[in-house]
Amino acid sequence: MKEKFIAVIVAVIFSVALAGSAVAEEINAYMGTSPDNNAKIVKFIKDKTGITVNQTFQSFGEIEARAKAEAPNFNADMIIGCGSPLAFMAKKNGWSTPYVSPGWKGVAEVFMDSKGDWYNIANFSFVLVGNKDRLAKAGYKMPESWKDLLDPKWKGEIVMPSPLSSGTANMMRFSFLALYGDAEGWKFIEALDKNIHHYTRSGNAPTDLVGRGEFMLGITSDENVKKRLNDGYPLFWSIPAEGTGYDGTYALIFKGTKKLATCKKIIDVLGTPEFSTLMAEIGYVTPRPAPNALYGKTLPKYIKLDLGKAAEDKPKNNDIWKQKLRTDFK
Repeated sequence: MKEKFIAVIVAVIFSVALAGSAVAEEINAYMGTSPDNNAKIVKFIKDKTGITVNQTFQSFGEIEARAKAEAPNFNADMIIGCGSPLAFMAKKNGWSTPYVSPGWKGVAEVFMDSKGDWYNIANFSFVLVGNKDRLAKAGYKMPESWKDLLDPKWKGEIVMPSPLSSGTANMMRFSFLALYGDAEGWKFIEALDKNIHHYTRSGNAPTDLVGRGEFMLGITSDENVKKRLNDGYPLFWSIPAEGTGYDGTYALIFKGTKKLATCKKIIDVLGTPEFSTLMAEIGYVTPRPAPNALYGKTLPKYIKLDLGKAAEDKPKNNDIWKQKLRTDFK
């Protein structure tokens, strides 16, 4: 009887230990969306899986630089939010762990790698934002063309991110080069630089700077615009007549993680309709159809892009940028 009692106690302790270990599942992740959106994603994962994501927030460009410096011994288990250059580079260099997730079944190929090396959890674009009060006071209207930004009246009144730190800005750069061609594209970028007050580290920063009235215009990521409008910021937003570019927000599992099973659970839940709904409510274009908070039912006009070529050309374009333009950002 005594032995049976002890066996029961041991079994209970063992069960509690197992339950505790399941509840305590956690991973470390590099996350490149805005701090607000990272928090929403982390909460969603926790609510749906019980997994704690210990996140390190950096811009897409900074995450890319960090991954390059750390490879092949990464200080995180996975990435939840990076740009296409790093996602494609990780696959090419063997930095990512392939995993074909059943949670992504039925999703269009543009949103997932056929071997499971990366998953695009949402597309984002860039838009033009203007401060309503500052524009009204100056008697100016929102520019209708990207080339309208070259007018000298905007000198010192435009902010945009730097492609040396921001994935959004890299998208802006390769979009303008695709739109105008390499030669004319660089001429446009150099002319635009004359009207830029300064370059920001983050792709979302111009939204807040313009919303607070520090500058009239900003070229910014679209992901936080809807939230700032809801917050009451006096913002106009538009996409000029030529259209806008786009990139994905990629998730991948680092090769060498000791928490592969946990990372796979996260990849699975990122492919659910509920997660697409969350990202669409923020303003992203999602893998599974969901009403878009910013664009509604009509998606923006997109510039025709080759994201593979954009990723390959990034080092070369960074070198050209450093030769022709300012390299500081804040």
